Amino acid sequence: MISLHRSRFFTAAVTLTFVSLAATAQKSVVQPADIANLKRIESPRISPDGKLIVYTIDTPVAAGKHRDAHIWLVPADHSVAARPFAYSGAAESSPEWSPDGTHIAFLSDRPNPLAQGENSPFHFSLAPNTTRADIPAKADTKLIDPEHPGMQLWLIALSGGEAVPLTYLPGGIHSFKWSPDGKSIAFLRSDTDSKEEHDRKEAKNDETHVDANYRFSRLWIYDLASHQARLLTVQDLNVDTLDWSPDGNTIASRVSPTPRLDDYWRVSKVVLFDVATGAITRTLEEHSGYEPPVFSHNGNYIAFSRFTKRGITDMHIVRNLADGKEIRLEDKLPGTIGQMLWAGSSNRLLVAEYVAAHTVVVDVDPANFTVTPVSGISMTSEELHASGDGRTLTFLGESPAAPHEVYVYANGEANALTFTNPQVANWSLGTQREISWTNPNDHRAIHGVVVLPPDYHAGTRYKTVVHLHGGPEEAWTIGFNGNWYNYAAMLASHGYVVLLPNPRGSDGQGPEFAEANFQDWGGGDFADIMAGVDYLIAQGITDPDRMVVGGWSFGGFMTSWTVTHTDRFKAGMVGAAVTDLYTMATTTDISPSYEDGYFGPLSGNFDIYDKHSPVRFAANCHTPVLVLHGEADPRVPPSQSQEFYHALHFLGRDAIMITYPREPHIFTEREHQIDSLTRILAWYDSHISK
Repeated sequence: MISLHRSRFFTAAVTLTFVSLAATAQKSVVQPADIANLKRIESPRISPDGKLIVYTIDTPVAAGKHRDAHIWLVPADHSVAARPFAYSGAAESSPEWSPDGTHIAFLSDRPNPLAQGENSPFHFSLAPNTTRADIPAKADTKLIDPEHPGMQLWLIALSGGEAVPLTYLPGGIHSFKWSPDGKSIAFLRSDTDSKEEHDRKEAKNDETHVDANYRFSRLWIYDLASHQARLLTVQDLNVDTLDWSPDGNTIASRVSPTPRLDDYWRVSKVVLFDVATGAITRTLEEHSGYEPPVFSHNGNYIAFSRFTKRGITDMHIVRNLADGKEIRLEDKLPGTIGQMLWAGSSNRLLVAEYVAAHTVVVDVDPANFTVTPVSGISMTSEELHASGDGRTLTFLGESPAAPHEVYVYANGEANALTFTNPQVANWSLGTQREISWTNPNDHRAIHGVVVLPPDYHAGTRYKTVVHLHGGPEEAWTIGFNGNWYNYAAMLASHGYVVLLPNPRGSDGQGPEFAEANFQDWGGGDFADIMAGVDYLIAQGITDPDRMVVGGWSFGGFMTSWTVTHTDRFKAGMVGAAVTDLYTMATTTDISPSYEDGYFGPLSGNFDIYDKHSPVRFAANCHTPVLVLHGEADPRVPPSQSQEFYHALHFLGRDAIMITYPREPHIFTEREHQIDSLTRILAWYDSHISK
């Protein structure tokens, strides 16, 4: 996915949720800097005994400054407040408990004593029956840049003391997992330049051969007793995920033929590696979906996902490893699955899914395929993690009044344990309703969220932003909606009604709905969105003469399509938008599979690509447009925005384009986040009369 989540009256709507936020008296209007300055919580992990939760807080910093991310610890019973646990002048992330709960492994780029080289206790070793000659030059461990060593693996005891480094490898480590017995840690590390390549680049002989000389992500095993890291996968195969079997003899991985993003997303397999030799002993799935394979705790089952025939979305599978029998979770689950988690020592599978515009968690017994709702988890949740017995859960939860915090779930009740962004309590926030409506053309039910401004008064019509998500397979849900990509809280605080629609192609209504925009971008999905606009007008909420529209990525596509197919909006914001489907397919880093899935191969389908490209309809645009794009965007190359902007400019239309150096598809630099949000808000305000 690119992430890169009507004039006729219609009936519909069951309002599922209405959440009233704090009173607005003496509260501050949310500003762009407020959104960019929010701290982010990541990776909550509960200890095996269910008593402690470790997590990461990432604080935004100015461009060029070192990342400010550190590990915190909080008791699950909230008997004392959260406290810093691993906190240095560098960054710490990705904490994981040892199986016995006595240690925490994590990644950090702090100064590393192992940089002493020959005096280091760290050693490199080979898998059995391999020699140094078998190791690809890029996988070697000798050449490291001391200025940029990357994130390395560290270990710290829960009882106290200093953290100790386990690795000092070129390029660093990007993910890892403890073995079930706690004696080893498997990790993934990508290849780096060989000595020959390094010397060539130093001499400025640094040409790049496209789609060649790949740097593969390889699987390693670190033995804690011997301090040796053993390269397990010497073959040129990109290992993208890892999960240990309960007996510690096998690792299940999602693998791709190259590190190209398109291969990673769309051309992957699920395989089993022998931990002793690195050999692939079994291929479980030839067309792996997005979900990484995970073993049940007793080893009887493995859960993974499989792409549908079109390759737009994936189905979630649980396979019995003994007899090969499978169940497909979507046969009984109506929404879009976001996570599968085995909990406890039994075959209990917890599944988090998006349904309409909210999230739910269910408990699946794969033996008889029964599904039991997990009551008490009702807010938007991410990153479920379970204690050893499966009775206590932690997750990131948010409410309309607060961004993500660490929650604990036990005895049928979920409670927030942290209060990381206390300033939010002083913000003037609106209210949220989960709504649904019907497309009058084919009577399909569409879901979404409407955010109402503070002090909203029924019967008064308000200026309105239609805020469109990316993907297209993403979804808006009830929640805080406050980050650089989803800034509905800021817009509502400035007096706007914000419509967050989930048109066909979105998550929340199963695979068929996610693929319902096949060869139809700008068709049924556009009608779904405009039907939502008409619904708000019919309800007396939206002023039809004061509407603006905007979105990022696929949301930018839908905005560029909207402003070239209707004059109902006073202004549009086109962010990192696909505007020419043909040139997008030949320049993006997710070619060819992404657009093949939605539109078919380029050969023979030019007319389809052409008639769904907004730039072809630029002459129809009479709406003022703000175009924003990152200059280092490989997902939707800046040329997509340049085509659209220059087409409008040459036609004499009201259009402004701003580009941002160094920024990829989703902006990372705080200053650029603030500037872009400031421009968006000012653009909307300047084109809507008060």
